[in-house]
Amino acid sequence: MGSSNAQYGLLGRWVRSRKFTFADKNSTKEVLDVPKNTFIPPLGVVVIITTAFSGGTPTIDVGDGDNPDGWVDNTDVTEGTKGAYAGTETNTAAYSGTGRLYSAAETIDVVLPNEAITAGEAYVMAYMINVDDVIDD
Repeated sequence: MGSSNAQYGLLGRWVRSRKFTFADKNSTKEVLDVPKNTFIPPLGVVVIITTAFSGGTPTIDVGDGDNPDGWVDNTDVTEGTKGAYAGTETNTAAYSGTGRLYSAAETIDVVLPNEAITAGEAYVMAYMINVDDVIDD
């Protein structure tokens, strides 16, 4: 028996999103396309803040159409500090403990609800595994 990569062709890759900024405030922005039959493993989505967010009380949630903070809940992010942030099950980021299989095409979305944000830039990294060609023994 070979490795799953050799036997089943499970190829994973990190994908970087489009940048989102303070200008996207008071909105939900689709930042990554997730192809049909993609698995994103636990802790497979990370927010990278390159310019600290400021103004008002900035918050960031990362999720999808089913759960707006399924990957990263705003309580897991220190928006005013540059860095990398992943979700935790403790803070209701439901997918962070189990991962998620996307059997249909979907998007990873960022929610910036505060309209008083005046600065900040970030992007999302997601580890996507194509399970389209997985076969049973």
